[in-house]
Amino acid sequence: MSTKINARSPFFLETTAPAAIAKVFDCTTANLLNFSVSSSGAITEPSIREGNIIDRTVTSFAANTSGSAIARSVTYTIQIPSDYSNASDGTLTCAVSTNQLSQTPAQDPDDNDNCPRSTGTIPAITGLTSSGTSVNLSSYFTAGTDATISRYEILAIGSAAISTSISGSTATFSTGSTCVSGSFTARAFNSSDLCSTDSLPFSVSSACLKTLTCTTTDATNDAVNLIGGEISAAGVITRPSYSIASLSHIEDSGNNTITSVPANNTGSPKNVTLTFVFTVTAGYTNAGAELECDKLFVQQPTSAPLVNLECSDVYFDGFSITSQGNLISGTVSYLGTETSEPTNVTTEDGSFKYDVVASPTTRTLSISFRILNTKWLNYNTIKTCPLPLNQPPSENACDFATGNYAISNQSFTAKNAFCDSGSTYSILRQVNGTIGVGNTVCYLGTPFSGSNKWFAYNSAQSQNGAGNIGSSFGVMQIDSSGTILSISTVNCQGDTGGDIQF
Repeated sequence: MSTKINARSPFFLETTAPAAIAKVFDCTTANLLNFSVSSSGAITEPSIREGNIIDRTVTSFAANTSGSAIARSVTYTIQIPSDYSNASDGTLTCAVSTNQLSQTPAQDPDDNDNCPRSTGTIPAITGLTSSGTSVNLSSYFTAGTDATISRYEILAIGSAAISTSISGSTATFSTGSTCVSGSFTARAFNSSDLCSTDSLPFSVSSACLKTLTCTTTDATNDAVNLIGGEISAAGVITRPSYSIASLSHIEDSGNNTITSVPANNTGSPKNVTLTFVFTVTAGYTNAGAELECDKLFVQQPTSAPLVNLECSDVYFDGFSITSQGNLISGTVSYLGTETSEPTNVTTEDGSFKYDVVASPTTRTLSISFRILNTKWLNYNTIKTCPLPLNQPPSENACDFATGNYAISNQSFTAKNAFCDSGSTYSILRQVNGTIGVGNTVCYLGTPFSGSNKWFAYNSAQSQNGAGNIGSSFGVMQIDSSGTILSISTVNCQGDTGGDIQF
């Protein structure tokens, strides 16, 4: 179908781009494929089209010697990508199933003495780097009575950041990442039939001097970082997203292991704190320990009284303040509306940005939203609620720079190079900060990268110039992070090799 528009010149067309349709992330979107379980019980993890697998309920099964196939299932926890409408849920669980075939007599080590035998536990590999660490697999397997070991293979569980390769009986592991780990199993095949034998799982981890924590991320710590999740009015737990660790179980306030909580029949929202218990992966200073991370949820009631919605009835999620003072909006939720977008988010004085601060500072955002559920007396009105948050300090030294001066556009690796060729140079690049060794030179709000070169400077910001100007001029050496390494004075007495430096 086409539309003809008749118009006299000049004419103008105004179009509006269609609004993007919010996409819901589900198991179909994740698209887990190629999941399998060998007769010996080894799992081949599925591929995933979108999202990241962060945990699984099972890492291996027992060998199937029953004589018939056994149905096997694994539930994978998947982190929902941020560009989906249900990203605030944090995670999604998807179950995949397959049939584990029974071992034939030739595959069963108890019936076939040609099968290889596992003779020892492969030790954990720590401190892995890009240069790699090798393991001689023949040291951990013996061949069968009338067969040799023809080849080996490595099976990985949740270790995408670690690369593996095999040459003969030598398995090599490598990674360019720090603080990563994975679980691996080695498999040996005999030369005469289909029998293979798996080693016990062993861990491989890269170097890491960090401690795994619940919330702290800095030079010495990584955070599990629980985000999103919820508890429904009926008590169904939607797990938050997390990273790095492996979730062992969930506990209630009485330290009982739970999979759900009681329905909220109180008629009003109530706070429920759950403890997520993680097992710290290899590579961290607290590897193998249990890490208990609490997260507060607001469980909405199964029914609500017909009263005005108050700020105490509202749960705020995803709001934050950046180190530069920018306001990051999140969602609000209350009975009848699981997630609602605010209509306005401002500072205490009604602005939309805070000034940078040198230390953590408590702020109170004003969050306005429209009440969308008819069960509240103030339905369809705008409600404004305060939300206390901490603004982190700025790590940019230039946010606090005072004073102005100028440096030259021209720079040299040696300060006397300003005197070569009889040239003169202007000093016009306006920078900020205080002149002094150890201070930062700021340009356009960020540290100026001087690449360890010498620049002429002028505190008066006038064009006195540098080079062969017939008088002394100041120079400073600036490193790549903007720090002044040295300050000196140069006086060029011609360009014939008689330069004088002070």
